[in-house]
Amino acid sequence: MSRPAPQWWLRASVASLALALQGVTPTTAQSPRAETAPASVVLDPLSVEGSYTAAPKYQVKDLYSGTKTVTPRLSLPQQVDVVPQEVLRDTAATRVERALDYVPGVGKQNDFGAQNLALYSVRGFATQDIFFNGFNIARGYNGAPDTQNVQSIEVLKGPSGALYGRSDPGGTINILTKQPVALPFVEMGTLFGSFGTARTTVDAGGPLNEEGTVLYRFNGALARQDSFRDFVDGDRVLVAPVVSWLISPDTKLTVEAQYLRNRQTFDRGTVAVNNRLGLVPRSRFFGEPGDDSVSEAGILQIRLDHAFNADWQLRVAGHFNTGSLTGLQTGATGLLDDGRTLLREFRRHDFTWGVAIGQAELVGHFATGPFAHTVLLGLEHERYNSTENLLRSTPRLDPFAIDLFNPVYGQPKPPITRRYSASENVGNTAVYVQDQIALSPEWKLLLGNRTDFYNQTFRDKVSNERTEQDRTGFSPRAGLVYQPLSFLSFYGNVAASFRPNTGFDIATRPFAPETGFGYEAGVKLDLFTGLSVTGAAFHIEKENVLTTDPRDFFFQIAAGAVRSQGFDLSFVGQVTPEFRVIGGYAFIDAAVTRDEVLRVGSPLLNIPRHSGSLLGVYEVQAGDWKGFGFGGGVRAVGSRLGDSGNERFRLPGYVLTDALVYYRYENLRFGLNVDNIFDETYYERSYNAFWVGVGEPRRVIVSMTARF
Repeated sequence: MSRPAPQWWLRASVASLALALQGVTPTTAQSPRAETAPASVVLDPLSVEGSYTAAPKYQVKDLYSGTKTVTPRLSLPQQVDVVPQEVLRDTAATRVERALDYVPGVGKQNDFGAQNLALYSVRGFATQDIFFNGFNIARGYNGAPDTQNVQSIEVLKGPSGALYGRSDPGGTINILTKQPVALPFVEMGTLFGSFGTARTTVDAGGPLNEEGTVLYRFNGALARQDSFRDFVDGDRVLVAPVVSWLISPDTKLTVEAQYLRNRQTFDRGTVAVNNRLGLVPRSRFFGEPGDDSVSEAGILQIRLDHAFNADWQLRVAGHFNTGSLTGLQTGATGLLDDGRTLLREFRRHDFTWGVAIGQAELVGHFATGPFAHTVLLGLEHERYNSTENLLRSTPRLDPFAIDLFNPVYGQPKPPITRRYSASENVGNTAVYVQDQIALSPEWKLLLGNRTDFYNQTFRDKVSNERTEQDRTGFSPRAGLVYQPLSFLSFYGNVAASFRPNTGFDIATRPFAPETGFGYEAGVKLDLFTGLSVTGAAFHIEKENVLTTDPRDFFFQIAAGAVRSQGFDLSFVGQVTPEFRVIGGYAFIDAAVTRDEVLRVGSPLLNIPRHSGSLLGVYEVQAGDWKGFGFGGGVRAVGSRLGDSGNERFRLPGYVLTDALVYYRYENLRFGLNVDNIFDETYYERSYNAFWVGVGEPRRVIVSMTARF
């Protein structure tokens, strides 16, 4: 039965606000005939947010990214770790990378000299697949995501190709952004601290018309940060508006945009001398002052949600992303026998890209006999093009050297003697289907598959070599949940994934795509007043990994294979109404199983066998000290391989301790964070012995926010 729009919208707004004040995410109707408002409009998973004045909570009851439908956590046969917005606030995290420190099994990989979207590892496999409301933003060189417009982060463990297409089998990260809200507000924030950190933010939202059918949200950030590294600094600008329009009681249109400009000094980190770290100060810089890169990227997303009735909803969405990365680089390439003369290469780069993705998804609820179904039918089409131009010097002819122990900067730039220029064009069409079947109150089955029809053209403009390939990729998925008690479930799953390789071999033939396969079994618990605990054992394999061609080391072949296995334990939520925690532990055994150069059994780069973290925060709920909170965190990472071609070089393990304290009074919040309290020297990532990322020393941050 239809209802007048203003009355219906008021009723929906009150319901949504009540849920938000309780810190509860609404769920999609489980019964095919549930008497609820259309789920795709009222219960938009991207629009739910906790209250600023209510006590912060880490509680997670429902998930979106694992099925693209709002699904109770215990009903999902997959481990998905969630970083709520409150964790970002408590840790004063300004980059998504910092927020992932408390997700078990997620590690830091190559950050490309701090220039672009960082590379992570999930369950032992490196991945650059970060999604933005379900769309991949790893195409191109988008700047490392800012947290200012982030509502929550969901980390899917294991292969996720059945929903998201070509990807790595270790895991997928999906960022859900802040959405418009019904009550008007403005929140201003400032943050400053060590290493010249200064940041100003704004978050505002509310209705744009009297009827309340048009809502907006605006987030912005201006930031400046120097570094403990000599001559290194950076700044960024973020502008992120969102507008939603309730066209009718059953139809809503949302338009969301983001502009991010990031300037950063190119810095590959420190150097290990004869596999030894720590021989030079951790602040010493081996690039050239003024070698900056600037990335600019714009994102536009459009979503149309329509409910045909209480059982069937349609979502049509578009994603457009364009950007550029330009600048200068000076990076180490080798060390002379004297142990102090570092050879360097100078580069000028100019990268551009453009992405257009369209999605149409139909969600339906129906019954077949005693079985209740939630079906997702999806269609996606993507067009991607990029151009990379890179000018390079030749260190063998023009060393551009620097003394590790007595560096002299400002040398004349070496001549450009090498040129790389390439373009890539990708077209991809995919169809996918998923069925969540409630076999009984205790048993739930999930089945799904995605088929990608992929076309790729790669052209090396210097050699005038061109390759083209057409591939069909299948990404099936199956999972089963047994929930004997309301707070306990057991699950298992099996899934596959694929990722096309770019480029060509020595015979100018395109590479076969990487294929992944994994399975896991786990248990989920809900404890106390809202503590979510998940433990899982997993095994994942990946084949057709690019490896060096033994016939000519300048080329590669798709002949490698790797595997990762182990178990992880994660927890997030409320132990008591006053005490919230997030963290976990991961044991990962990741190794090469086939390669033309690397030893079979050699560990994978940057993957520790043991890692774990714990963040706990206590807030007084009543009395004179109400609103006062304090807490601390521990982050531990074990020893790991630091150079794929040199098993003797390993990064040492480390344990870091963090602390925080804050006070909330009415619409004000004052916070103090101290990271790495004991000022430990540590190395958080490495590409090889000459590109080793140095972790930050003790860092103090003071923050203040006010909401009106």
